[in-house]
Amino acid sequence: MLRKHFLSIFTENTFRAKQEAFIIQKPKIMKKLVALFFLFTLLSPVFGQTGKQTLDFSAGVMFPLSDLSDNNLSDSSSGASATGYHLQLSYDYQISDWFGIGVDVEFNNAKYSMSKVADYYSELLDDAQKVITSPEGWSIGGIYFRYYLHLPISSTLSFDLSPLVGGMGTYSPEYRIERTSFYPSKAANITETYTRQRSKAFSFAYGAEGKLLLKTNHHGIFLSVRTLRSKVNFNSVSGIGYDTKPYEQKITMNIMYITASAGYSYYF
Repeated sequence: MLRKHFLSIFTENTFRAKQEAFIIQKPKIMKKLVALFFLFTLLSPVFGQTGKQTLDFSAGVMFPLSDLSDNNLSDSSSGASATGYHLQLSYDYQISDWFGIGVDVEFNNAKYSMSKVADYYSELLDDAQKVITSPEGWSIGGIYFRYYLHLPISSTLSFDLSPLVGGMGTYSPEYRIERTSFYPSKAANITETYTRQRSKAFSFAYGAEGKLLLKTNHHGIFLSVRTLRSKVNFNSVSGIGYDTKPYEQKITMNIMYITASAGYSYYF
């Protein structure tokens, strides 16, 4: 009995330890990306000369394109994303008067578009009433490396053009659709429910950025437009179908979006 008691305690403690370890190690896109960004900036003093380095912060709007924007819900790769917001931290090092290198950490968030879903269902000729809810939308983060061409326009104004390459982390939305059909010949209405859980994927991404900068001493402001693209494979998309049976499938999406933002620069 004593042995069984100790084995029971050991098993329970081991199970709790695994649970706690899982909770602690649960991936957080922004935490990992920001940690990598600050590691890079901590190593920045090795680059040398004062005044050649820049820290940027910017915020703006994210416009979904391609599969991310598509509202054809009969295609499982359609994202039906609304316009979202964009946040970015950047570090640059000016190698010469014309060229530089940099690293960006960005985060984008957008809701699952109720208007796009409503537009899709409005074109269907059926008698069903739909109620759609989505507690979690699209979350897209990434860390990107770049070299840029620096084009001076005047002593304080310049334009940077750069290709981007790096890694993207994507969380798809969670949503629920309740469909109620009305049949005059039946006393009771029939309600069917379709759900999809949030899923995640990590992928290679590439793009480009154009930036207009105004610099005065150690400070500056800028306007930036960038576009990014990635082929994203969601290996485990799960939920419950209208037939009340659970499902799990793989979905491939062509994620593409444009961001437009304004920001502040500090030169050191």
